[in-house]
Amino acid sequence: MRSLGVRILLLVLLLGLLASGCGAEEPSASGLSSCPKYATGFGLEYLADGCRVVTDGEARQLLLVPRGHKVPEAYRHLPVVHTPVRRVVVASTTTAALLRPLEELESIIAVTTDREHWYIPEVRIGLEEGRIRLVGNDMGPLDYEAVLELNPDLVFIYTGSPEDLQKLKKLEELKIPVAVDNSHRENHPLGRVEWVKFLAAFYGKEDRAEQYFQRVVENTEAVTRAVAGATSRPRVLWGLIYQGEVYVPAGDSYVAKMIGMAGGDYLFKDLGGTGSATVSLEEFYRRGLEAEVFISSTLPNYGTTSIAKLVEQEKRLADLPVIRAGRVWCFQPWYYQSIDKADEMFADLAAIFHPDLFREVELKHHMKLPATDR
Repeated sequence: MRSLGVRILLLVLLLGLLASGCGAEEPSASGLSSCPKYATGFGLEYLADGCRVVTDGEARQLLLVPRGHKVPEAYRHLPVVHTPVRRVVVASTTTAALLRPLEELESIIAVTTDREHWYIPEVRIGLEEGRIRLVGNDMGPLDYEAVLELNPDLVFIYTGSPEDLQKLKKLEELKIPVAVDNSHRENHPLGRVEWVKFLAAFYGKEDRAEQYFQRVVENTEAVTRAVAGATSRPRVLWGLIYQGEVYVPAGDSYVAKMIGMAGGDYLFKDLGGTGSATVSLEEFYRRGLEAEVFISSTLPNYGTTSIAKLVEQEKRLADLPVIRAGRVWCFQPWYYQSIDKADEMFADLAAIFHPDLFREVELKHHMKLPATDR
């Protein structure tokens, strides 16, 4: 486990955009489209006899073959995964979160995040009871020997660094089935959630995934329709200060889109690019003078428990009107393990931006920071 600062930063600095697109236009036997609507980083093609070809986050193609079925001759050159998978290793907490609506958390036999950092009860309890093993050190190396011993049906990993690619290469060398879930690279908030369809293919649960995803989309659209009638859009400051650097979402990032969809006016929406970007403290302060809402992209369990604690990071923040008005929110500890609840996150943001329109909403994934620690 790296330091908490690095941990936060790596959560914030997940960058990039995959180029791989839809693998097929042909609908499945169940009538589901194989082309993602919002996601850009995976593909899914349906073949005869229940087989599928998935394209993962590194543009690798895998052949999914139902157990007991023959491998199609024309696809023998592809790595084969027999489905449904029953025993998986999960290297990302977000992958686990997307297995939750599929009701497949019980398939997890190993993870790389230690027990105290899990907010998904099924995984945390599994680690406590020994049903789930720790086979790595978060963003550090995998324990390949332990993974081999477990003999999983599949390892879900993510990539974003040269070290991650080395893990992928090593797993391939060891002939351990592996698939890359790069939902974190999507630049649309619903695109990140749509990776549930990618995971569902390995369990033969595309219908469940489609129903769940459609519900998230509909709930999100209900929020965007509600805020469309608002008479104003509050100016939103969003960022993280760490060791003198300020990290903010870029203008084409999924966060910037979330702010706009929830009825906010993001103060750095003109900042080009995806993922996150650094700006000077002076620029952050200058634009922050206009803010009506401040979302500090931090977690209380990492020390930001009050506005006073936040101001300790940079004294000049105390002069911002939004700080003096106490209109500051941060993430709940489980925020990054709630990707499957994007519709609730939208509802949170809309309620923060437009409290008059959402009087009944109780925040689930954000919390308002108190002035001081009690």
